[in-house]
Amino acid sequence: MAKINGIEDIDQFLNPLSNVICDSYLLKNIDPLVTRIILAIHNHETITISGDPDFDGVTSLVELYKYLKNFTDDVHYVCNERSEGHSINNLIDQIPKRTKLFIAVDSSSNDTESMKALVDKGIDCLIIDHHTITNDNPYAIIVNPQQEGCKYPNKNACGGLLVFKVCEVIDDYMNTHYAHQLSDLPGFSLMADMMSMMELENRYFAKLSLKGLRHAGLKALFSAMNFDLSNLSATDFLYGVSPAVTAATRADNIQLAIDFLMCDEESPEIKTIVKELIKLNENRKVVQAEALVRLKPLVNVNDKVVIVIDHTLGKGMNGLVAQELCRTYSRPAIVLGNGDSEDTYAGSFRGLEDFSMLDMLGDCNNVIHTGGHDGAGGLQLLKKDIEVLRQELNGKLQNFVADNSLYYDLEFDINQVNENLINYLSEFYRITGNKFKQGRFLIKGLFVSDKKLMGQSNNTVKIDCDKLQLMKFKTDVNYYKSVPVFSEIEAIGTLNINVWKVYRPKFKVTKTLQLFIEDYRENK
Repeated sequence: MAKINGIEDIDQFLNPLSNVICDSYLLKNIDPLVTRIILAIHNHETITISGDPDFDGVTSLVELYKYLKNFTDDVHYVCNERSEGHSINNLIDQIPKRTKLFIAVDSSSNDTESMKALVDKGIDCLIIDHHTITNDNPYAIIVNPQQEGCKYPNKNACGGLLVFKVCEVIDDYMNTHYAHQLSDLPGFSLMADMMSMMELENRYFAKLSLKGLRHAGLKALFSAMNFDLSNLSATDFLYGVSPAVTAATRADNIQLAIDFLMCDEESPEIKTIVKELIKLNENRKVVQAEALVRLKPLVNVNDKVVIVIDHTLGKGMNGLVAQELCRTYSRPAIVLGNGDSEDTYAGSFRGLEDFSMLDMLGDCNNVIHTGGHDGAGGLQLLKKDIEVLRQELNGKLQNFVADNSLYYDLEFDINQVNENLINYLSEFYRITGNKFKQGRFLIKGLFVSDKKLMGQSNNTVKIDCDKLQLMKFKTDVNYYKSVPVFSEIEAIGTLNINVWKVYRPKFKVTKTLQLFIEDYRENK
C-alpha cells in the first residue's frame, strides 16, 4: 500500500515525529508581527480579532483569542456571517472604537481596501492567512506562506496551524508556555480545510488532534455522534464532527460555532450546544439532498464545467452542493446565486486535483473576483456574462474528458474480510484528506440477502451481504430499487467497523463489518 500511494518512508509517514515540524521563524514577517502583538500587550492596547466564517477561520479566531486572554482582558472579536461574505469592510462599524490593533486570521490577504480604511482610522493591521495572494497589501503586516519570498516549506499550512505557530513564537519571546494548551486544534483545522495530507507537518498535527484530543466540546460532539474517542480517524472528523460545526456557520449562526470551540474545558452549556449543532447538521443534510434533486435536471452534461444557478441556497450551501455536483458528474462545478448587487452572481466552485480551478477562473476575463484554494473557493461575475463564462471554460477545457471510472487500491474476496484486516487498513488510513484519500477496495463474492431504504430523506441504502453490510449514502429510491436481491455482486468502497453500545437492560457491544460503497456490479 505504501508503494501504491507513493510513500517512501512508511514509518515516518504513518507516525511522524516532532522533527518534521517546520521552523516557525522561516515565516516571512513573523518577527515584526509578533513584536507588534507583544507591544499591544505591554501597552494595554485594545486588540480586535476577525476570522473567516468556516471551521478553520473560527478555530483560528478561538485559538488566538484564548491565547491572548492569558496576557490581557482587552481582546475582542468580530465576525461576518457567511451570507455577508468575507470582506472586513462589512465589519468596520462593529470594531470597538478604542481598538489599536486589528488581527485578521484565515482571511484578508487580498483585502486591501478594508485594511486601508482601518489604517486611516489609526488602527494597525496584522494578517495571519494561508490563501492565495493576488495583489499587494501594504497596509498590514502579513504572515502567509503563499507570499513571495516566504521560506516556510509547508505551503499547505492552514489558518489554525499558522495562528498556533504565531502563539509559539510569542511564547518564545515572552518566555511563557501557553501555546501547548491549543496543540490539539491545528490538526482539525488542517483536515477541515482539506490541506494536503502528504505533508509530514500536517500529518503530525492531524495525528496530535486525533490521538491527543483534550478539547471538551469536541470530545462531547464526537461522543454524541457515536464515535470512539480512543480510536478517532480523519474520516470520523471530516464526515461527522466538522460538518456539524460548520452547519452553524452555514445557517448564519457563527456565534454558536465560536461558543462551541470556546468550550475547551467542561462546562454546563456544552450539552445544549452539541444538541443544537447536531440538529442544524441534520437540517443541512435535508437541504443539501433536496437541492441536488432540484438542480440535477438543470445540468448540461455537454459542458466541461457544471454551472447552475439557484437563488434559494445562499452562500452557506453553495459550496457543499457544488462539491456534490462535482462528484456526481466527475468535473468541476459552480453553483451561483444573487451577488452583492442586482446585476451580479456570486457563488462557489469546486474543482478536481488535475488542475487549479482557482487559476483558471482567475484567467477568465469576465470573472470580477475569485479567491480561495486551487480546488475550492468563490467567485463573482456579472449576470450578463454567465454564458460568456460557460463558453470560455468550455474552450479552456476542450481537451478535458470527465473520468467516471472507479479506482481502487486493493481487492479482496469476502472470505478475506474480517475485523483484523479492517483494523489494519483503518490504521494505515487513519489520517486522510487532500492528496491522500481514504483507501478504496474491491470486494468480490458478495451475496445480497436483503436491502433497506433508510434516512429522513430516504437517501441511504443498506444492503445485507452475509457478514458484510454495504451502505450507500446520498442516493435515492431508484438506486434502492436497482439493487438485486438474492444475487452475487462485487462492490467498491471503504471498509469500516460500526461499533454500537447498548447499556440497557444489559451492557452489550455489537460490531458490524461495513463497506461504504461507491458502486456495485452484478455478476452475471
